[in-house]
Amino acid sequence: MMKTGAYGKSLGQHLHLTSAPALVCKTINKALVAVTRCTLNAPTHGPTSPIPSEDAYMVVLQTGQRSHRELWLDGKPVRTQPLHPGEVVLHDLRRRPAFKMYTPIDSLNFYVPHQALNACADDANARRIEELDFTPGVGSSERILAGLGNALLPAFHYPDHVSRLFVEHVTFAFVAQVAHAFGGIKVNERPARGGLAPWQERRVQGLMEANLGGEIPLAMLAAECGLSVSHFSRAFRQSTGTSPHRWLMRRRVELAKERLRERKLSLSEIALSCGFADQSHFTRVFTGFFGTSPGSWRRSQLT
Repeated sequence: MMKTGAYGKSLGQHLHLTSAPALVCKTINKALVAVTRCTLNAPTHGPTSPIPSEDAYMVVLQTGQRSHRELWLDGKPVRTQPLHPGEVVLHDLRRRPAFKMYTPIDSLNFYVPHQALNACADDANARRIEELDFTPGVGSSERILAGLGNALLPAFHYPDHVSRLFVEHVTFAFVAQVAHAFGGIKVNERPARGGLAPWQERRVQGLMEANLGGEIPLAMLAAECGLSVSHFSRAFRQSTGTSPHRWLMRRRVELAKERLRERKLSLSEIALSCGFADQSHFTRVFTGFFGTSPGSWRRSQLT
């Protein structure tokens, strides 16, 4: 039987949660990274069960009110400090952490295997990370991690409105920042390289054109170019001036513009044909790009 990591339903069972939705991504070296939305309106009754030991870390971003909890590592109590909104706290899952919550749970819990950290180190041409440097039970203020984590919240509230490319781009950036902030990897340690070769750019843009819904994995696009995810993202931005997710959103609205000039299709039909979840999603993205709604833009073109 395959072992389940500390994310999603498995993590929810340990933390006594009734629901634990998760976003799961795979890097090009097949390391699995996941983000679990953990919420519970009441504190837990008694300690949670210990999370089974594995070679991974759990990075908790506090998204709600200040959290008070007890912590045990390998069955031994560890002194903790309150975790404030926007702070992160790390747990080494090899030490079988268990908790008792005295306040409601409201957090994003990132599951980061050591294999994913090694991928970050390899991509930066840096020495592999043996241990992350942090104090158990004590949170730290990491504005970049908080910003990246909060950017993922809409993916839980409105999953049909957020593309897979966006989720993976932000999640991998979060892991890279963890490696930088707690593993000592320098973000620019690898010498700068050029952008994508013309054939690589044509290939990935063709794949994204064929998957306007954004459900093609970022790792697959990187693999098509023979690159790591982070190197591919940097090279793509250097070649196009934007991220893969932003490029895809721009292509959607450009295609929608072409179809808005025709009277045959309704706004909802255009939205679905261009990879948007629904008409409201289409309207919000189109307005964000052009400062006017699709309906208003169409009327201006037909007068």
